[in-house]
Amino acid sequence: MLTMQWLFFVLIVLIAPSVYEASNAATGSVGLDELSFDKVINKFEASLVKFDVAFPYGDKHDAFVALAKDAKDLDDLLIAEVGVKDYGEKDNEELASKYSATKDNFPVVKLFIKGRKEPISFDESKGFTSDELRRFIREKTGMYLSLPGCVKELDKFAQKFMKANVDDRKKLLKDTEDIQKKLSSKDAASGKIYKTIMEKILEKGDDFINTESERVKKILNSKVSEEKKKELGIRTNILQTFQLATNIKNENDEL
Repeated sequence: MLTMQWLFFVLIVLIAPSVYEASNAATGSVGLDELSFDKVINKFEASLVKFDVAFPYGDKHDAFVALAKDAKDLDDLLIAEVGVKDYGEKDNEELASKYSATKDNFPVVKLFIKGRKEPISFDESKGFTSDELRRFIREKTGMYLSLPGCVKELDKFAQKFMKANVDDRKKLLKDTEDIQKKLSSKDAASGKIYKTIMEKILEKGDDFINTESERVKKILNSKVSEEKKKELGIRTNILQTFQLATNIKNENDEL
């Protein structure tokens, strides 16, 4: 006769998969397994996949969930999770191992891009945060995901600006100035950064983006206050918007 403890254990084993799937649906990410993985991944231009324990928790999982919710309107981007068990039938363990993800290094995040043979690994050396995950996706795919300090309307102008000739750039700068005047007090400082970057590009050329990015990076790596770090972080985010329009990343060339 089953004791109450064993009965409870059996119920958990039976309902756990459905609970996990439901939690994925609620967070905006899609749960994948060894049978569905390739079929689903191949339907999207890009797929960000987290390989993790079957029932993840903690700051890193929270950061991934936050990203999934923010990316829900991007039809070409899939945010997914593969839950791996190291007990019983060891669900998805072989799939995770294929991409060098094991219980010793969970969570592991990979970006799969359609047409590319191998996925790109997310480097968490700068932190496993929703902002760093956004930067990673933007940099590798060119897809738009808002970052702290960025203004969506001005991001669009920045991308148009980088593709335009000199005369059109001057017109876009004027349009940017008009938009800047209408920005809320919260976005006013960011508006000035977009305007300044455009002016400097007109003055010094497109190379200004890379030299300025390197300059800001060096300052961030030095001893600066938290307030200054936040200010420079916003500048870095806005600079990346300009870079996205012109830079074809090396990873995407290796098709």
